[in-house]
Amino acid sequence: LAKLVLDEGWSFWLALLGIDLFGVWWNLLPVSGLASLEAASMEWPGRLLDLGKHLALPVGILVIGELAPLSRYVRSSMLEVLGQDYIRTARAKGLPERVVLYKHALRNALLPLITILGLSIPALIGGSVILESIFAIPGMGRLFFDSVIARDYPAIMATVVLGAIL
Repeated sequence: LAKLVLDEGWSFWLALLGIDLFGVWWNLLPVSGLASLEAASMEWPGRLLDLGKHLALPVGILVIGELAPLSRYVRSSMLEVLGQDYIRTARAKGLPERVVLYKHALRNALLPLITILGLSIPALIGGSVILESIFAIPGMGRLFFDSVIARDYPAIMATVVLGAIL
């Protein structure tokens, strides 16, 4: 638990900052739960919009935390691909730079990123325990944590198996 708190300390701080700015000061987003009190009386588009408002802050914080390492990885992969012979050949054929970058280089530079994204899904579930607790969202990370505390072995095994499948 201590390692999780140390690794996810930025998300705790960012969540509190987001709640303070977007929920308290600017009153733009709700700060807890998955639905408003009046969500049951809304039509489905209103409920969907309400759910989006409730999830905007936690999802935004999770994305910001993963964005920096992924953008560094894309940059280094793109620089490596731009030095390849087929990029030089595409430029020599007279293709526009936009076509060379997006059709040839970016397409090949994103292949390793897809692998990294697939491997980061379990880390996102594990790292969401803190955010789920702060925003009072009933999620898988919180379920796992509560199951460990309550020694609910079937729930622990189910979440571990689901994390392994992901």
